[in-house]
Amino acid sequence: MFAYDESRHCIFNRKGVCQLNEWVGEDFPCLLIKSDIETTNIIWLNPFAYDYLGLKKPVEAKIANIVSKASLIFYESYIKPIILANGKYLEVQITLISEGGRRVPAVANLTLSDNIVYWAIYVAKERDKLYQELLEARDLLEKKTEELTAVSRKDSLTPLLNRRAAKDDINVLITQSSRAFFPLSFLLLDIDFFKDINDTFGHDEGDKVLVALSNLLLKQVRETDVVARWGGEEFLIVLYNANIESIKSFSDRLHNAIETIVLPNGNPLTVSIGGAVLEQDELKESDVIAAQLLKADKALYSAKDNQRAHTRIFDKEKGFIRL
Repeated sequence: MFAYDESRHCIFNRKGVCQLNEWVGEDFPCLLIKSDIETTNIIWLNPFAYDYLGLKKPVEAKIANIVSKASLIFYESYIKPIILANGKYLEVQITLISEGGRRVPAVANLTLSDNIVYWAIYVAKERDKLYQELLEARDLLEKKTEELTAVSRKDSLTPLLNRRAAKDDINVLITQSSRAFFPLSFLLLDIDFFKDINDTFGHDEGDKVLVALSNLLLKQVRETDVVARWGGEEFLIVLYNANIESIKSFSDRLHNAIETIVLPNGNPLTVSIGGAVLEQDELKESDVIAAQLLKADKALYSAKDNQRAHTRIFDKEKGFIRL
């Protein structure tokens, strides 16, 4: 049998020995609060709570005076029904209004007994700070991962995609075309007499030509197209939703633009291009990319064997068509 002395805030056992003095709560670095479940009147606080909240004794406050409006709404609409049903609610996040009106993140454990809600509230500024730091660290890691991914997709010299990244992007287009067909045009572009450029002007000048051409290609293609350095002085362009007529218009414009790049001897840069158009029945190929590149490569060599500086397209009925 236990008896409670309200004036001394003490619980006595049968022998009259005080078992728990509520004011021992001043030793706890947390807010201990008792409130009425119906009125939300605060019945009792420990000294730490008095000091932290800036309240005066005797306390004449409600829960609404010590938590934010959002936390109060959350308490009334969600927490209160749960503690009425289950008798407790653990580790709920709330926002305290501390002395001076500062909003402070906190975590509360609530227990209901005889219409009294017992609150144990722990200030969570450090935890909230740590949480924000973790979020920032996660965002930084994601940014670094994106940067590393972007770097791993780029050619080592030019701003273009490398071969592996290009294949990944082309496979995405092929998958889309398989669902709702649209033509894809594969163009292999090779710089004419690039070995002579390196031998005559040096490899540094050759690298400058590769970079200049790459920047030009990026300006000529659309966001839906794929452009990559395929190897050495060879480049790959895959045009989205483009047929032979589209290739002719594109290659005419491209050849004219490339000739604006002038070599150290004053001669314009020229390229040879071989192309192939992906047809719907060719989507069944075991390696669609390899099959299209084989056709484009044959067309490229046909262009290089016939005066270079132009575009040829592979046609299964007409052979190699000069555009």
